[in-house]
Amino acid sequence: MGLPVAFLVGLLATFAAREFDPPIAGSGEPDRLALAALALALPTLLALAARGLLRVRIRNGRHGGKVPPLALRLSMACSPLVVLLFTTYGGWADFAWRLAGASDLASLALLIAPVVVVEVPRIVLATQAAIWIDVGYDMVRSAGLSRPHLPRIATLGPILRLRLGWIVLVTLPWLLLGLALDVLAFSREIYAFMLGTSLGLTIGFVVLLLAAALVLPPLFRLAFGTRPDLPEPLGSELRLTAMTLGFDPRRVLLLPTGMSAVNAMMVGPLPISRCLCVTDGLLRMLDADALSGVVAHEVGHARMGHPGLLVLLAVVLPLLLLHPLSLLQLENAGVPVQLAVGTLAVLAIWLVVRALAHRFELEADIASVRALGAGPCSRALRAVVHGTLPIQRHLLGRLSSLHPDEAMRLSTMARYEREPDFRARFDGAGRRLRFAIFGAVVLALCAAAWIWVVDWPFERALWRFHAGDVAAATRLQRELGDEVPARWQETWVLFDAELAAANELVPTATDWPTARAGFERAFERGLEVWRAHGPAAARPWLALAAEVSGPQPLLRQQLFELARAAADGEPELVAAIREVVRRREVPPAVAELLATEPK
Repeated sequence: MGLPVAFLVGLLATFAAREFDPPIAGSGEPDRLALAALALALPTLLALAARGLLRVRIRNGRHGGKVPPLALRLSMACSPLVVLLFTTYGGWADFAWRLAGASDLASLALLIAPVVVVEVPRIVLATQAAIWIDVGYDMVRSAGLSRPHLPRIATLGPILRLRLGWIVLVTLPWLLLGLALDVLAFSREIYAFMLGTSLGLTIGFVVLLLAAALVLPPLFRLAFGTRPDLPEPLGSELRLTAMTLGFDPRRVLLLPTGMSAVNAMMVGPLPISRCLCVTDGLLRMLDADALSGVVAHEVGHARMGHPGLLVLLAVVLPLLLLHPLSLLQLENAGVPVQLAVGTLAVLAIWLVVRALAHRFELEADIASVRALGAGPCSRALRAVVHGTLPIQRHLLGRLSSLHPDEAMRLSTMARYEREPDFRARFDGAGRRLRFAIFGAVVLALCAAAWIWVVDWPFERALWRFHAGDVAAATRLQRELGDEVPARWQETWVLFDAELAAANELVPTATDWPTARAGFERAFERGLEVWRAHGPAAARPWLALAAEVSGPQPLLRQQLFELARAAADGEPELVAAIREVVRRREVPPAVAELLATEPK
């Protein structure tokens, strides 16, 4: 049940490239895209080469050797690199933006597509090759297997579904986000509130989080092909145990893995639609008594609120702290500092989540002890440890594992059952931990609420403006006067300029349709200002023109980016954008402006 590391890193690289180094609109060229597309085949070719070499060696009576595993590791390592090359050098980020138009769903789907295209065939071939490596070592240990029957891809259905299911599980939430943004776009007022104010962003994220929590269990069942038909009479015994502990027995499901995984999991942070999945490998390894201990352990996670507490601490708490931390103004610190701070923040969150996960595993063990005694869960844990390859407890293994040491778990269960003093201390620590988590969330909520109140007058003016209510935005701006906090200075200067341009076009607009009709004239007005005063002065009008989908939206975006670069004092970027625009056919008026622009 390992996470698809290469797929996740590929997604991270794709989105980081778009956010930290956004492409110039229209800069993507078909020939560079085609050249970069050839590199996308490299991970698959490496996996294919490993598979071919394995076939030859095994059929010649030898094990796989060192080269095929090395090729598989190189295949996984280069997967995110070729995706990053395709997105940046190949210009796919620009093509995705142009092809998507105004649809966030299409934009996200197009950005994710290269990662999926690279990873799906690579995972299929690498999975088959990894199984062939095992076949080769079995052949060496077993005489008479000089020409074994190598498993075909068609026979690896459950194992491949286990690997590919993670791609479905990771991808669909992003598509859900894109769909939500497209739906919000039908109401400009709600869209501007959700994306333009800190309170709106928080509300939108919480709603999306709740939707994802509800969708996760059915999506998990769809992605991994879980089934309700556990083998009998074992299934009836496990469902009876679950029902006795207050869990819906209909939600105890079999997770087929081709006997490749030995695990059980409670899926879903909310009681609604939550399910308990047991793999076929675990069912084969354990007897009914030990499996009852496993079920009690997993139900213990649900009854003690572990999924919800993890979401509170790892997701909700950082979200609430995001806006108070904006007081540090890290956006002005430069990309290296932002990356360093972001990395440290992610590492800190991971260490906290890891420590909390260790504690929750012990608490779930104790829940099993309370329900059935220490015997069933202890026997299950010993059987799993002896029946699978043990995790090497090196530094990286200890840092990455979300489960505590097996010896500690066994000792904790035994002591909790036998020692009243230890039991009291363990339960007291659990109560204090929950008070600390809820206290931290309450403090973060208070800090976030304070920021919402302080920033609301400024965010409200921006909200009304981007919702098309130019008249209300002008009134709110006058009420605020010139007293603007330092961290709002840069944003407010841009807002003042764009609001002045909007007042020149549609001063009485109170809704988006009216404002949009006026903003359609902003492009021509921007060209007039450019001709008279240069591109930096035309920035406010071109910003309004880029807000509406008038004729030649690509040209509007390009000229806005050029004007913004000129206003920000970035001559190299101005020259680069001008060169991109000149490569394409433009109206004579624009061509004249670009021709007379000093280098």
